[in-house]
Amino acid sequence: MKLSALARESGVSTASIKYYIHVGILRPGLKRNATTSDYSQAHVDRLGLITCLRRELSSPIESIAALTRAIDDESLENIELMGICQRLALEASNVLKSAAGSSSPSEPEPEPAPKTIENDIRDILQELGWPDISPTAVASMAGVLEELSDSGYPVGRDTILRHIQALAEIAARNTTPITDSLSRDRICVEVVRGITMHNRLLVATSALVHASLSAMPRSPQS
Repeated sequence: MKLSALARESGVSTASIKYYIHVGILRPGLKRNATTSDYSQAHVDRLGLITCLRRELSSPIESIAALTRAIDDESLENIELMGICQRLALEASNVLKSAAGSSSPSEPEPEPAPKTIENDIRDILQELGWPDISPTAVASMAGVLEELSDSGYPVGRDTILRHIQALAEIAARNTTPITDSLSRDRICVEVVRGITMHNRLLVATSALVHASLSAMPRSPQS
């Protein structure tokens, strides 16, 4: 397809497409002559990813470039690529603190969550027979659990298991569309969009459920 058709198909302006090619996050089209290039579905998929990252995560060009380099690195397996996308999404939602945070150089680095919490998470994954393949997810969950503990909420293995089991069915449905039949750009879009949009849904649902249950009459605790 021509540049104008690519713009229509992707919903991205021709000026933006040319800019993305200039900064190296979108490959140039195949030259037909001095003034015309051909673009493919791969270009549509890449533009879909760029648009998703810009809209959902407000990712800077540098972060997008790092991800696109990873996508184009055929030595990286899809599961590794999904981990990179997961980290981007978690950092953008402030669930996982970015290594390049906003703290001033004079401020001490925050203490990481105790390894005992991470070990409990990994033990439970093993008990469930689930693969432990995402250090990013383990670290982010451990960090949130530590914050809960510091705020006075009881946190233990039962807390971890209860939340994992509650989300298992939802996660199984959400991850079903992500298969190796998708292009690597499409896989990244599904991961980023899945994390960001479903996190919003979970937060909203949590507010609804907690509000409703709080208003229901309860027997006084002994």
